[in-house]
Amino acid sequence: MSRLPYPDPHTARRVIREAASWYSQLCSGQSTLEEKQAWQSWLSQGWEQQWAWSRVENLQRQLGVAPGDVTRNVLESSAEEMRAQRRALLKGAGAVAIACPVAWYGWQARPWQPLLADYRTATGERREWLLDDGTRLVLNTDSAVDIVFDAHQRLVKLIRGEIFIETGHGDAAQGKSFVVQTAHASLRALGTQFAVRLHADSTWLAVMQHAVEITLPSSASASLILAAGQQATIDDNGVDGTLLLAGNEVSWLRGMLVVTDWRLADLAAELGRYRRGSLRCDSRLADRRISGAFPLDDTDMALQAIQAALPMLQIDYLTRYWVTLRPAKD
Repeated sequence: MSRLPYPDPHTARRVIREAASWYSQLCSGQSTLEEKQAWQSWLSQGWEQQWAWSRVENLQRQLGVAPGDVTRNVLESSAEEMRAQRRALLKGAGAVAIACPVAWYGWQARPWQPLLADYRTATGERREWLLDDGTRLVLNTDSAVDIVFDAHQRLVKLIRGEIFIETGHGDAAQGKSFVVQTAHASLRALGTQFAVRLHADSTWLAVMQHAVEITLPSSASASLILAAGQQATIDDNGVDGTLLLAGNEVSWLRGMLVVTDWRLADLAAELGRYRRGSLRCDSRLADRRISGAFPLDDTDMALQAIQAALPMLQIDYLTRYWVTLRPAKD
């Protein structure tokens, strides 16, 4: 599995908070020369600060509220130029120029949460950890969790993405339940291997060994046990039935995406989770069916395999970060 430099969880939370504070101040357009010099001094302290700063800038770009490249603006612009840019932005785009400090307060609950998580992965990255109780925790692409292990509980809070759990039974596990918590349910492991994926409006659970007890926030006393070989989707309305596993649901653990009779649009959407930028499927090809095994660590190779399986398809690269699957030209 690919491994990228990543600070320990305590350091990561600290430098992310520092980076967010600096970002909010700098893009307000009101920072002094001394503050800019202090920011540069902070940034030069080490790779952890540079790591945190890059993630704050990337998140701002993804959310579309950052008024340009703050690093470039701070390093290249005089104080008067910064103020002039701010006035122009205010005139041309309303309150966009002051969106940074305002947005910081509004984002604390959700978009910033993954950056402050105890464990997280970047797009296209998969990582594995062994927790204090011997539990094996694997994070799929673009995922984040918080861990709460204390004298009373073993709790994993899934903030974003997808995880695989193989519960441990070491000394730290004695007498304490193991629970994965999402926005839609609490999932208590009954000595098991299982996977959980968090979608925007639901949670997907698949049990590979033993069983998992599902408890909904709206009915803490009622629960449902999902047995090995079963999967279920859970949303605000409850558990939407149970289905048998096909056997390939966690093929990502092996670095592969194995599909059987999938819509091409669904395959493109799933592969898109593992590469930066946009991967789109033309609506004229959306319902084409495809089966196969596709490498996740080289999604360009996966796209070539799709093209070989569907000769009527061509792959258009506007850039590496904007790819469209469309019908081949006559």
